[in-house]
Order: sequence, then C-alpha cells, then structure tokens
Amino acid sequence: MLKNIQMTTLTPFTYDYATFLQRIIELNINDPRCKSMVVYPLFIVYAIHIMAKMAGCNNATAVKLWWEQNNAELQKLFYGLDDVVPSEQTIRRLITCANNDEILKFLQDYFTQYRFNNSAASGAVPLIERDVISADGQNIRATRLTKEENDARKSSGYDLVSLYSAKYGFTLSQRTVDKKNQEAKAIVEMLDELNLRNCILAWDAINTRVSTLEAVIKAEADFVVSLKSNQGTLFEEVSDVFHFVDVDRYKFEILTSARVSTELGRIESKEICILNADDALSSAMKKKWSNVKGIIRVRTNRVYKSSNVGVDEIEDRYFITSITPDGLDENFANTMQDIILARWKIESRHWVIDVAFCQDRLPLRNKDYIANVTVHTKIAANVLSYIREHTPLYNGKPRSFECLQQIATNAKFAFMFLEAFFKDDMSKIENDERFIGIFYKPPKPTGNDVPDNLKENGFDALTEDDSPLSLFAKNRRKIKSKRIDR
Repeated sequence: MLKNIQMTTLTPFTYDYATFLQRIIELNINDPRCKSMVVYPLFIVYAIHIMAKMAGCNNATAVKLWWEQNNAELQKLFYGLDDVVPSEQTIRRLITCANNDEILKFLQDYFTQYRFNNSAASGAVPLIERDVISADGQNIRATRLTKEENDARKSSGYDLVSLYSAKYGFTLSQRTVDKKNQEAKAIVEMLDELNLRNCILAWDAINTRVSTLEAVIKAEADFVVSLKSNQGTLFEEVSDVFHFVDVDRYKFEILTSARVSTELGRIESKEICILNADDALSSAMKKKWSNVKGIIRVRTNRVYKSSNVGVDEIEDRYFITSITPDGLDENFANTMQDIILARWKIESRHWVIDVAFCQDRLPLRNKDYIANVTVHTKIAANVLSYIREHTPLYNGKPRSFECLQQIATNAKFAFMFLEAFFKDDMSKIENDERFIGIFYKPPKPTGNDVPDNLKENGFDALTEDDSPLSLFAKNRRKIKSKRIDR
C-alpha cells in the first residue's frame, strides 16, 4: 500500500479483457516524447516487453524476435498495433526514456495496494499472520567495470535493493544504488513510501544500524535483523550472554525451540534461543539500541549424508528484534524461527532472476535502462510465481519457471497469465481446454509407478504384466527360489 495513494488510479481493472493491461500502463506512465512524432505508443511497447520477459526474452533483440513471431496475435490484443515491429534500438530507447519513479509507482500501486489485504494492515495482527518483508541487495555483474585495465581494481557495479513480501511472493519496490553501503539509505527511502504497518522487516547485518531500526519503528512495523561483528560492541555482548546460557549461568527466562530437516543431502538441526533484551543487555547497550526488545541465537548443526565419517558443521547466527519475547505463548520461539527462515525467500527470488531470467548475463550499462528493465523482469517473475502457486503440483513439485516461460512464448497464453495475476482470478485458465491439458490433467502412468497392491502385500503380490517393476519382481522370485533349492 502506498501512502497518500490516489484511489482513482485503481480503476483500470474494469476495462475489457483485450485492453486492460494496455490501459493500466497508459494511465500510470507518462510518455516524455513529442506526441505528434510518436510512432510506437509507449504503453504498447511496455506491455509487450513485459510479456516477452515472461517468455524468457533477456534483451531487446530477443524481444523484437518474439514480437515478430507473435505480431498477428498481438494485433488482436492491443489496439493501434500495426504490422511494423520496432527495431531493438527503438525498444531499448523506449524502455530507457520512461521516468523511473513512475515505473516504481506502477510496481507499488498494482503489486501492493491492489493485491494486499487491507484489513491485515490495521488493528492488532497475530504474530503468525504478519508478513515478513525482506530487504536485500542484488549486484548486476554486467555493470562491473575494470579501471585502467587492472583486474585487481574492479568497480562493484550497480546494486538493486529490493523489498520482497514473503507472504504474497512478489517484489514491492526497488532502488538502484552505486555502492553496497548505500543499501541502508535505499531501505529507509522505500519505507517512507510504503505503508508496511504490522509487517516484520528482515535484512542482512550490513544494514543493521540504529537509524534503519528507528525508521522501521517510525513506520509502525517491527524488525528481526541479523547481527554480526560489524556492530562490534553489541555483537560481543550478545555472544557473551549466550555463552552464559550454554554453561547454565543465565538466570532469566529463556525461550527455545528445535527442528530437524533432511533435505539437500544433509541432516540439519536448528535450535533457536530467545532472550529478553531488558534482562540480557547492559544499560549502555539498551540506551543506544533502545528499540531492541529481544536477542536471538540460531544454532545450526549439519551432518552431510555423503560423509563417511559423519563430520558435524556447527554455525551460530545472531539476531536482534523489536518484538518482545512472550513466555506465555508456547509457540513463540517456533514462530520466530519461521520468520527468520522466511527472510531467505528473497535470496531464492534473486536466484530465479539471475538463472531463469539471466539478469547477470545482460550487457547492461545505462543506469536508467537498468532501473526500468529490472522492474519489468520482477513484474514477469511475480506473474509466473502467481501462476506456479495457483496451479496443481506436477509430480509433487510446482511447475518450473522454465516450463512456464515456454508456455508464455505464445502471446495469447502470456496475456492470460497477466490477466489472471492482475485480476487475482484463475477462472479463465482453469476453464480453458488448452490449459486443462497442461496443468489440470493427471499425468499418465510411466510404467514405473508402484501398484496399489504392492503397498499392501509387497513384490510377490504384483499383477502379471510387463511393466519394469513387475519384471523386477519376477526376477526377484527366481533368485529367492534358487536360494531355497540350495
């Protein structure tokens, strides 16, 4: 939700199916060009560019080719579109020329105000229902420059600082900065523009500063943020306190929770320990970090299954929070652990953008082009994420982004994805025969599926057929019979 938002900007959703996306962009983004000399309307180019991004087009040349292949279908979807497709230079120039502030407002209006549940932003919200907003920077490798042909003196390039909603699964806003240490300033700017009341902010230790924590409290939100040695005195004091916990010399209340997972080829146990800051910290630290109400340690113990000797790897992570520990809530520690884990969803999204949308490999140099095209990439990623979450699992897993990108190579399908996302309505996709065959039709048996009677009676009860599993059972019976004869 945006502060002081003009609600009249949310009316384009009432327009006809064939033009609603075009009208959304037209009403929210101003065209800076001379109107009498416009050949390609800006809103048409932007709408098609977003659809091409959904299809996996990573640069202006690929967008032009996708446009040419789908031009006949696109002319049915967008009024004013003719047979002439703009060149890649024209597409790149049009993406660059738009005002980045308007692009960000477009992102925030329609991916925050329209999609957020307004009732969740007012009044008291239970801790377990609150949204975790992760803040993190993502470096664009292609913008790194070498100074004086010396590889040891590379500039860091541009960083994109994003706010990501773990609950809704999409990016709320972003800023382009020149240096890593400017992330905190970008976070504060975005907090001023968004209404994140009752949300929980989470970020890396590099942005854990008194000023950023104060900005979160001013926004009527809470924080659960990482703490490392860059905040030397506070970090030392927190780690010392947990040392007293380990040796049973801490006399105040301790909230704990533990869980075990066996994914990614390892056995991983996590134990969270939460202390009240008023009891654990010194007076000087409580005065400087007045908004800190709790301190947290997450101890992770990993055992890799591939290791013959069972080597343990122990790691401690420390966090500070503005949420006061509640000893009366038996699920408090477990909920806090869920909040900390939700922070990593932004890292997963950055991986998707780098790998599925190939953002790291783009030859980007112009800062305005970078700021605008990356917003379009995030819009495309948000739309495909919505489709993944609202379609049935395939073999127990969501459809891959690559699979959805392949479907979006058809302009009609890409447009239906956009309509479903903007209107939050999957009914047209669910009732379309083409999508029924893709998403809703049960998979055919592969021949390796386990028969129902096998689960109850074992291999010996297999039906006599020629499936690989049945042949395996027959051979197994032969081997057993030979052993008995001996």
